[in-house]
Amino acid sequence: MLSYFVRRPIFASVISIILVIGGGVFLMTLPIALYPRITPPTIHVTAVFTGANAEATAKTVAIPLEQQINGAPGMIYLASMSNNDGECDITVTFRIGYSLNAAAAEVLTRVNQALSQLPQTVQRSGVKVTKATRQQLAIVVLHGDKDHPFDQLFLSNWAETRVIKALKRVSGMGRVHNINKRIYAMRIWLDPLKMEAYGVDPQMVVNAVSAQNTQVVAGRLGGPPTDGHPPGYTLILSGQERLQHASEYDDIILRARPNGAVVRIKDVGHAELGAEDYTAGSEFSGLPAAAIQLYQVPGANAMQVMAGVRKTMQEAAQRFPPGMTYTITVDRTQMIRASIREVIKTLGMAIVLVIAVIFLFLQNWRATLIPSIAIPVALIGAFMPMALFGFSINTLSLLGLILAVGLVVDDAIVVVENVQRNIEDGKDPKQAAEQALSEVGEPVIATVLVLLALFVPVAFVPGLTGRFYNQFALTIAVAVALSGLVSLTLTPALCALLLKRSENRTQSRWWHKPVDWFNAGLERLKSANGRAIEWLSGHVWIAIAGLVAVVGAAILFLLIVPSGFIPIEDQGFFFVDVLLPKGATLGRTQAVERRVAGWIRRQEGVANTLSVSGQNDLTNVAGLQLGSIFPALKPWSQRSVSAGDLIADVRRHFADDPDAIIRANQPPPVPGLGALGGLTFEIEDRSGSGGRSLRQAADKFIAKVQQLKAVAHAEPTTESGMPELQLDVDRARAAQLGVSLSDLFTTIGTYTGSTFVNLFDRFGYEYHVYVESEASGRRTPKNLDSLTVLNADGRPVRLGSVVRTHFQTGPTAVWHYDTYPTIEVNVTDAPNASSGQVIAAIGKLAQNELGHQYALKWTDVAYQERKTGGYAPIIFALGVIMIFLVLAAQFESWLLPFVIILAVPMGVFGALLALWLRQLDLNIFAQVGLLILVGLAAKNSILLVTFSRRVRGNNEGIVKSAADGARLRLRPILMTSLAFTLGNVPLAIATGAGAHARIAIGTTVIGGMLTATVLVLLLNPVFYIVAERFRSRRGYADTGETEEDAKATADPA
Repeated sequence: MLSYFVRRPIFASVISIILVIGGGVFLMTLPIALYPRITPPTIHVTAVFTGANAEATAKTVAIPLEQQINGAPGMIYLASMSNNDGECDITVTFRIGYSLNAAAAEVLTRVNQALSQLPQTVQRSGVKVTKATRQQLAIVVLHGDKDHPFDQLFLSNWAETRVIKALKRVSGMGRVHNINKRIYAMRIWLDPLKMEAYGVDPQMVVNAVSAQNTQVVAGRLGGPPTDGHPPGYTLILSGQERLQHASEYDDIILRARPNGAVVRIKDVGHAELGAEDYTAGSEFSGLPAAAIQLYQVPGANAMQVMAGVRKTMQEAAQRFPPGMTYTITVDRTQMIRASIREVIKTLGMAIVLVIAVIFLFLQNWRATLIPSIAIPVALIGAFMPMALFGFSINTLSLLGLILAVGLVVDDAIVVVENVQRNIEDGKDPKQAAEQALSEVGEPVIATVLVLLALFVPVAFVPGLTGRFYNQFALTIAVAVALSGLVSLTLTPALCALLLKRSENRTQSRWWHKPVDWFNAGLERLKSANGRAIEWLSGHVWIAIAGLVAVVGAAILFLLIVPSGFIPIEDQGFFFVDVLLPKGATLGRTQAVERRVAGWIRRQEGVANTLSVSGQNDLTNVAGLQLGSIFPALKPWSQRSVSAGDLIADVRRHFADDPDAIIRANQPPPVPGLGALGGLTFEIEDRSGSGGRSLRQAADKFIAKVQQLKAVAHAEPTTESGMPELQLDVDRARAAQLGVSLSDLFTTIGTYTGSTFVNLFDRFGYEYHVYVESEASGRRTPKNLDSLTVLNADGRPVRLGSVVRTHFQTGPTAVWHYDTYPTIEVNVTDAPNASSGQVIAAIGKLAQNELGHQYALKWTDVAYQERKTGGYAPIIFALGVIMIFLVLAAQFESWLLPFVIILAVPMGVFGALLALWLRQLDLNIFAQVGLLILVGLAAKNSILLVTFSRRVRGNNEGIVKSAADGARLRLRPILMTSLAFTLGNVPLAIATGAGAHARIAIGTTVIGGMLTATVLVLLLNPVFYIVAERFRSRRGYADTGETEEDAKATADPA
């Protein structure tokens, strides 16, 4: 049956050609991403309670919505933030794999059920439910240069009117946000002293602007119906349009006397074209800028979205005024491109090394060419089922292909080596190929089935861990299945066509001497290995003791090698938070940010910085004392320092900064899963003790967390309280003086907070009109006391006579997690400590310190690690069990599969030893490497056992058959193992984007493969001998065992 393709080489070639063509076509359709879709679905619920502070918003908006949403099917946790602008933002996170559409529909239904419990103003403005992602894709920055600076007001409006609308139309684009936007507004600045002198109050200004800045539609003349005498024409009456210029607002009449005296706005203040908001700003490398955050739709292809963004910005830039330009910074797709490029480069290096190893052993270009052809056929052909499975070209699938390079040539090497050996024994190539298939066809099929049994079940593991394993496992399974097909069809056919009997050398070449030395060494190694097996067969207890020692060492290293989850990678940028003392002004914050950003830009490897003042962009909390800096780094090939090095430098340099707290952090390892790198947990108030008690308990706990050896930094991401000036109105005194409380608070609100009046038209767009006091009237609490409000008689009354003030502290925002008040804490693990150690240490500390009033809850990456980290032992156990069952069916034996499985701990020992020596943790990529080793170690053991059984079938003794089988298989086992090992060297020494993942998996498979190869060649034949003796206890006459063999295998003890 298998020899059919030896006689039909064209048919065998057509199969491989179809695989390559099909895979190449589907390759062009596959999307490109950093990881598969591994982020959990999230739904955002947003509402605005205008005029409310953080506490009021939390009580009247957040809590009713949370209570209704909580417990939605598939939900794993929900978090909310209510700030002093009356904004409530609730993020509902669902389990991985849950339908995003179903989640959105469920949340929307529950929000509608809660609407009746919300304030009327919130009901009128509506509650938005959006399918969103926390994954910021990039930031587009509009800016000028030193010779052509533009102010932020101009840039922000240009972005809002000319750029953002176009970006929203990009396919796959989700939210487009103008950070700290300054939109044009007509600002009417009032002088309180002049207002008092003219007897005018803010409400009069608001009323006058509202009345005189209107769009009047007057009607028409001569229109139907008529009275029978139509004029023969129709005239449309054009009325007054809304005011546009500041001078027109200055001329608005506030009061007119019969004697002709008129009070206008310009008498008590002035109007100017300004901005809606002055509480935030943005700078790009020291220049005013407008920054536009881009968020993709969940499930969209990031590379395609950014391609659309670049095309859109190139078109938009053609209409920029001279001197204005744009920069795309904090671009996550840069890492995707760089990481994929590095992985492809590693793949090419692996292929070259594998081919070099094959040539070294086979020493024949024809014999080297045949298994080399299996590489592109299996790898390119694998893209066809990858597309059918809905996979993408990402780090995991490409890593799977790199590891598959060594696997896909294994079967072809076994066939070619066997054919070549048969030719050297005197057979012609065609007969040699047919005999080779009869000899190695069974073990090739067995090894393919073993690897499929290992990887296919793993592909159905749920959760985040399962998503990491799924594409990796199925990619390798497909490549291995195709390599098995090629090795049984194309490979023997090519052997019959290309291989020839070696000829005697007619002349000496320079390479003959090292080749002869290598061959002689290989023969000596074969003899030494055979003698060692024969000796150990008489000292079985030594082999057993060696196996026990290996298993014990593997268990020891499993305990001492720290566990991990997803390594933190250099993503080409990082985050810096700036926190000034409570009550600091925006000017102070901007001054500190300029100093910090300037220092960062002077460091090696930094390309530019984007500074955002007036808010913490990561937590979305506004505050004049807050700021965020986004340093973007140069490409990996142009710098010698990593993002982690720069973060450490920033922390060290600004550790004792006198003006502010400066915190530098990595982005999250999985985009969209959290806002920061490291681990995040929540301290929940379960007893209702209040915000102050929660903050005190959290600060105390964070201080103890910081003292843990496994923790480098621990800091809250939620801000503490802000100073407030509490206003206490003497209602009785106000009534006596004829002051209306409504007029009182309107006056205060207009002077100190600005009041929206109506709209005006400019530049083809509508903008807002605001009334507010000039800066001199709202600088200090004394200014508040000196303000006046008109009483019922029109006489001014000073606010100080009816209002008392005192200082207090109020929250900048109120955070909830799973409906409980919470404080969020971000933790960075110390060098040589793993995330698993940090989670365990903090969990133990929480049990002793938090008590029953407070609870610790892990979120984002840490939540997923704790939830899915326990799947790894199940995955390995499942893999080993499946291999055992397939082998039992293959050999019709329960004992021989056990002998083969004994190779697994040999590989695990070497893998863990390598991780320990390189001070790496057992993260998810290292676990993937261990999974590969389970199959590879078993594969080599299968070859040994299969050939030993074949030799014994020729009526050889047990010991001789085991030793001869090991001699016969030593060269192909060494060849395949060395090819696989050297093919993974580029992974183990990787640098650049995504290097930590490649280093983890490369170190694991190299260390495990080295020990597994040596120990399997030496020990597994001995265990085969023990198993065969156990099976032949009834007597050795029917097994071919000799008396000499019996004596040699007897335990001397």
